Amino acid sequence: MFRKKLLTVFIGILLITSLVFAANISNHKLAIFGTTDLHQYIMPYDYMGDQPDEEIGISKLYTLIEDARKTYNNSLLLSTGDIIQGSLVGDFEAEVEPLKGFEFQSVIKALNEMDFDAITIGNHETTDFGIEFFERAKNNSTFPWISANIKKVYAPKEYFVEPYVIVEKSIDGIPIKIAIIGFTPPQITSWGRRHLEGVLYTEEIVEQAKAFIPYLEDKVDLIIANAHTGISTESIDSYDARENAAYYLSQIDGIDAMVLGHQHEVFPGGFEGIEGIDNEKGTINGVPAVMPGSWGSHLGTIELDLSYNWDTGEWKVENSKSMLTAVDESVESHPLIEKIVKDKHEKTIEYVRTPIGETKIEINSYLSRVMDNPVTQIINNAQIWWAEREFKGTEYEDLPILSAAAPFIAGREGPGYFTSVKKDITIGSVTDIYIYPNTIYVGKLNGEQIIDWLENAGKNFNQIDLNTNQVQHIVNYDFRAYNFDVIEGIEYVYDISKPVGERVVEATYNGKPLTKDMEFIIVTNNYRGSGGGGFPHIAENIILETTEINREVIIEYIQKQGVVNPVPTYNWYLKPLNTRGNLIFRTSPDAKEYLSEKDIDGLDFDMINSDGWGIIEVELDDLEDYSLENQMEAVK
Repeated sequence: MFRKKLLTVFIGILLITSLVFAANISNHKLAIFGTTDLHQYIMPYDYMGDQPDEEIGISKLYTLIEDARKTYNNSLLLSTGDIIQGSLVGDFEAEVEPLKGFEFQSVIKALNEMDFDAITIGNHETTDFGIEFFERAKNNSTFPWISANIKKVYAPKEYFVEPYVIVEKSIDGIPIKIAIIGFTPPQITSWGRRHLEGVLYTEEIVEQAKAFIPYLEDKVDLIIANAHTGISTESIDSYDARENAAYYLSQIDGIDAMVLGHQHEVFPGGFEGIEGIDNEKGTINGVPAVMPGSWGSHLGTIELDLSYNWDTGEWKVENSKSMLTAVDESVESHPLIEKIVKDKHEKTIEYVRTPIGETKIEINSYLSRVMDNPVTQIINNAQIWWAEREFKGTEYEDLPILSAAAPFIAGREGPGYFTSVKKDITIGSVTDIYIYPNTIYVGKLNGEQIIDWLENAGKNFNQIDLNTNQVQHIVNYDFRAYNFDVIEGIEYVYDISKPVGERVVEATYNGKPLTKDMEFIIVTNNYRGSGGGGFPHIAENIILETTEINREVIIEYIQKQGVVNPVPTYNWYLKPLNTRGNLIFRTSPDAKEYLSEKDIDGLDFDMINSDGWGIIEVELDDLEDYSLENQMEAVK
């Protein structure tokens, strides 16, 4: 009996003790709102298509942010960068009517109203319009810009901007210190060499994180990686994983949450089938994360369940949930943001509508990743036209001129994101053809080096299994269309049953196989000429770096011609394969009408799938015949 009473008393003491300790722990919520890759899309407007787009825009995003702030008492607002370049509003302020004196970017005026806690430098902040243009934005921002892996060449111990900020907030009346650390793709010094060489250099993202995170852990309660980087599971030292380092960032102890970007993708909801990715909870290797699309298409929210220990003063993340809220027609455009950008918005539309010429054929990118097409054709025609004038009377006059161009707008943002220009060509049309404000670079390469270039571009294709009965997609959609260079001036054939690096089975110039003894000059852009996309040889073999914008050359070419007719030369095609299953690729649903008009042998529009993509079946035998037949017509 005594033992029973003693046991009862002991259990009672334990219960009272646990209640006392439990009373010293309080629970709280913190919401981290994330945006990324806004790219000067302030209004819900597609300037290239010259029409409203109800699924994008900072003005709509701000409406979502205001609503979300009403839901959560405690919150942060972050962006991972790529802010000041992208839409034609940015081009207008940088090049058409350049900002002067104390003027600064409309997008910065808008973001200043939104109360951001920090914004990370993206690659486009410095690589497109130069450091002065970025400094104008930074100096007029009411929020801090951060990046922990960009340093000054002339003062190697100094960072270009602050590597991190420590935000001191109060959560439900309790003080908390939160470190927000920024990271930028280290390749910016190559991509923006014309602006950054001799001025800035970069460190690797993961290495800098490993150096900073332990240091910050001793100073703060929470650490958020606000990183302009995406998700790659390639080896940690690969080009892609160094650029898109989030998967390896998530494996560093001490990071409590990540806001990501750069890839223009969404998370949660994407990157299926990767070990450590939990789309339901929104975590990467257990770390909560969001990647909120691009152009203001989504607001990311990381909801952290926190506990605070009143005895130790320690904060702890107990649980989390990551989610995305999409911008759509039901979201109103915020009147304050509209008022801020009204003047520049109207001037940009007026500029977009400036006529410069006509085209005899439709210029679209619907088929650009499986066959020669009018988009890359008109770019290459213009670049060769420019080079013929530029090199006349020089030491390079007698070298054959080649030109490289990619279909920049070919589905990256979804089934509605394709180039389409009919009849009248305006300034906006040319931006639809060539979206980036690149400048012309020219290299000198031999025949073997040109083949290596093509092999890198050949990553555009999946390796086809000849022995499976299953339907196979020809195109590798993870490979960016802007890296699928088409080289004009030679003829070549891909065998996509072969592995990467072995796909160019035929490459000739005037009927003769390309060899090391052949020399060419090749026109490209500053991104490729600085090593962008991992293309070999070109960066170290540049013979001319210009400040002439590729897009301006295209405009001048069209204006001189008046009427253009960029019929493809069909100088490349895919080798026929004896497959057991069907081959397909996805594209714009508008390709259905286009194919019905063009009647291209080897391509059969099958259906529009549940995601809105047009699905096309491919017969490589017939497509080869069509390409060779039209190649001969082009020669005539």
